[in-house]
Amino acid sequence: MKCIFLDTNVVIDALLERVEYIDDVLQILSQADRKEIQVCCSTLSIATASYFMERAKMPHDVLINKLDLFCQICLLATVDTSVVKQALRSSFSDFEDAMQYYSAMKAKADLIITRNGKDFALSKIPVMTASEYLAMIK
Repeated sequence: MKCIFLDTNVVIDALLERVEYIDDVLQILSQADRKEIQVCCSTLSIATASYFMERAKMPHDVLINKLDLFCQICLLATVDTSVVKQALRSSFSDFEDAMQYYSAMKAKADLIITRNGKDFALSKIPVMTASEYLAMIK
């Protein structure tokens, strides 16, 4: 089964239901819910998303429920010592992007979905937006 890694910006789009991006992200999550694909994201993305959810003044019980539902569909890829060390030694200009990339590598992701493809210019894993992915599979 194809493993699709969701970058932090995509996770935040889903959890904050950002109008301009939510439709594409929901289509991908629906595919995962139907077991057509496997989606994963890093544990770092969950922490970062929760921060943005809190800043958006989302009630705590709603925040916890959304994260719980999301984690039932999306597998969590670890950010451990090896991921951090690889990111530190990498040529990525952004450390957080490097951690996302090496987390995706560790998860054996087949594809990275992000809104900022240029941040993954060094990626050996194919990178595209959610809309590009959906257009590709049609």
